[in-house]
Amino acid sequence: MLLGLQDVTFEFGARAIVEDATWHIQPNERIGLVGYNGTGKSTLFKVLTGQYSPSRGTVEKGRETTIGFLHQDLLGFDTEDSILEVALGAFERVKQLEKELEEIAAELEKTGDEDLAHQYSDKLHEMEVLDGYSIHHRTEEILQGLGFANADLKKPYKKFSGGWRMRVLLAKMILMQPDVLLLDEPTNHLDLPSIEWLEKYLQHYQGAVVIVSHDRYFLDRMVTKIVELYQQQLHFYSGNYSFYEKEKALRIDLQKKAYDNQQDYIRQQERFVERFKAKASKAAQAQSIVKRLDKLERIEDVELERPNMRINFTVEKQPGRTICTLKHITKSFKDVKIVENTGAEIDRGDKIALIGANGKGKSTLLRIIAGIEPFEGER
Repeated sequence: MLLGLQDVTFEFGARAIVEDATWHIQPNERIGLVGYNGTGKSTLFKVLTGQYSPSRGTVEKGRETTIGFLHQDLLGFDTEDSILEVALGAFERVKQLEKELEEIAAELEKTGDEDLAHQYSDKLHEMEVLDGYSIHHRTEEILQGLGFANADLKKPYKKFSGGWRMRVLLAKMILMQPDVLLLDEPTNHLDLPSIEWLEKYLQHYQGAVVIVSHDRYFLDRMVTKIVELYQQQLHFYSGNYSFYEKEKALRIDLQKKAYDNQQDYIRQQERFVERFKAKASKAAQAQSIVKRLDKLERIEDVELERPNMRINFTVEKQPGRTICTLKHITKSFKDVKIVENTGAEIDRGDKIALIGANGKGKSTLLRIIAGIEPFEGER
């Protein structure tokens, strides 16, 4: 076991996030952590990493286990360093060795001391074991895989948007090669090519990976085990997200039937108590039933945590068949062309996916369609 929970309960004030949870993360596992919004998945990650202490129970961590945790709070980090320098921060020991080797080499030139020569040899060996001479190549390769151009690598980290910063921090995290990689919504800021690159990279990652994601297709391709946080309990499924959905439907059906049966039993017992509690010959039996009902472990109604969201879009006027027509549209920002002499027609009832790499102008095109972005051409 690399990392886990043993009989853990964690509470925020009077609200329990998880109760009596036991979960062991094994080497090389690929796990999806799922649950409704607000159930506490990100909080559970923070319990696993020690940022939060459990109310009861213990967090168990292997003696040599290293943990990497990618989460949205990291966006508060800021620096003047280039994105390449930020990502290279994954190799603190290698950078320290480089400095030590330079210092020893300079001293050796002056003294030729034999002990220093041995130290230099030992540190060279450690450098080779850590593959320290390839860190720049590896870092550039991963940053490029996540969508950065060569010209971006020397640009200041602080000049980039939150989505691009998160890519840098993801690159740094996977370069550190922790034994357990906890990824909280890793695809939120990635375009399709970057998601595909990340999938391929993680498939060969030498460590356990636990992912929180709303992208069911990403989970389907990436994980072989699902852990669901539901009604303060952890439920385990040996399969991908599609398998989990089928198995959960069966479990909910069984739980619903068990709940209904228990409610029928409770009502039956309560009717008996109400009917006979005043009769001396049945009073002791009625009291015994009351005590038994008080001790009864109640089955949760599966409807209690179902999300209840309704979104209503109001339409001022029912449109005709064609909603919007774009003709000869051109849009540029300085020297960067977003679209050039292009057109489109959107009809009522169309369901359209607008895709493209980050920064290529998808949001700008939506603003043009909505009539809130100036452009050349006809709309």
